[in-house]
Amino acid sequence: MSHWRLNNPRACRVKSALANRVKHRPRHAFCAERAIAALWDELTSVSARPMYRAGTTDLAVMSVRRGINVWCRDGKFFWNDVFGSMVTHPADDPAGAAARLKPTPRRRVSESGRHALSLAPA
Repeated sequence: MSHWRLNNPRACRVKSALANRVKHRPRHAFCAERAIAALWDELTSVSARPMYRAGTTDLAVMSVRRGINVWCRDGKFFWNDVFGSMVTHPADDPAGAAARLKPTPRRRVSESGRHALSLAPA
C-alpha cells in the first residue's frame, strides 16, 4: 500500500501549477560570469600574471592585480583605478575594458645626469 501523498493527483497538480508560476530568467539574459570570462580571456592574452575570478549570472568578480578588482553587474564592468576613482565600462566590450586595465609601463630613470654618483676622487 502506497502513501497518500505519493500518488495523490491533487498534489501532482499543485506541484505542476507551482512550477508554472516560477519565473525563470530568459536564456538570452545578461550573464555576468560570461562577461568576466571574456574579459579574463582578453587579459590573459596580454599578460601572464595570476588572476582569480568567481561569480554567478548576476554578479561576478575578477582580481586583475594587487589592488584592482573588476566587478561585473547589470551589463557593466566596475573597478577602482590606482588613484581610487570608480571606473565603469560596458560589459559587451571586454577588449576595450582590457585596454583600459593594461598596466602603464613604468618610467625608467636614466643613469646619466645630475643624480649619477661619481666614485672617483676629484
